[in-house]
Amino acid sequence: MTTSQRSLSTPQAPILGHRVFGQGREKVLLLHHWMGDASSYDPLMPYLDPRTYTYVFADLRGYGMSRHLTGAYSVEEVSADALRLADSLGWERFHVVGHSMTGMVAQRLAVDDWVSGAKRLKSVVAITPVSADGYPADDGTKQFLWDLIHQQALSEQGFSMLTGQRLSALWAREQTTRHFQTSTAEALKGYYRMWLETDFSEDVRRTTVETPILVIGGRQDLPGFQEDHLRRTLGTWFQNAAFTFITDSGHFPMVETPVYLASPIERFLDSHQTSNENAPASEESRAELLACHDPS
Repeated sequence: MTTSQRSLSTPQAPILGHRVFGQGREKVLLLHHWMGDASSYDPLMPYLDPRTYTYVFADLRGYGMSRHLTGAYSVEEVSADALRLADSLGWERFHVVGHSMTGMVAQRLAVDDWVSGAKRLKSVVAITPVSADGYPADDGTKQFLWDLIHQQALSEQGFSMLTGQRLSALWAREQTTRHFQTSTAEALKGYYRMWLETDFSEDVRRTTVETPILVIGGRQDLPGFQEDHLRRTLGTWFQNAAFTFITDSGHFPMVETPVYLASPIERFLDSHQTSNENAPASEESRAELLACHDPS
């Protein structure tokens, strides 16, 4: 196993700070959520296969090893930053994993990749994703989300709500503290506008994206991340979308149920490796995905 860290940038073309785990042939880029940097994936790492995969955990501008980087904080910028990072690593083809707001970014990447004809993306995994039309929040929820930016008590409340109010207050406090240490309020305000106000769903609707996409939800999450919404949006827009839902997880399955998250991710990636990229998904791999789905 190998884990390395790198934070490189120039004013013209910043390279996102990132960590590398593994040395496998299959390359996987992971992007993080709004209230945490790339270290939010740390509980997942013991359950990932470093011999088959090379995982790169990237920090978006304003977070973690990219905390010094500022920008427009738009879905287009994050997409460009992700591709620039892949280029700097010498990756021609790779998989993308996005969580929550970067689940939205993963959809943008998939659409642009398909329309351009580059087809660099072997597969996409969207964990509790924001759909391409933005998170369906009412005015009160939007105000709450804005008010919680770098506010201790409200952020703790936000973590609790996103996990079905089932976890301890100490857990929410620890997550909030780590979040404040690894992010800037400026970045949070910028990305707030991205995932709540961006809508490129029309681009998705008019594009027949054939890239395989696995959508992973948590049964204890908020309504805008629940199965009915995800199937009505991503399930309608992406013809090769598969779904799985984790019963005992809310919005942060990499922290709440890491082994339950790692297992369907790697089964999905396994079925879309280079050696299998020209073959349709086998009945066995489809059955494995269905077995992860909790119909309750």
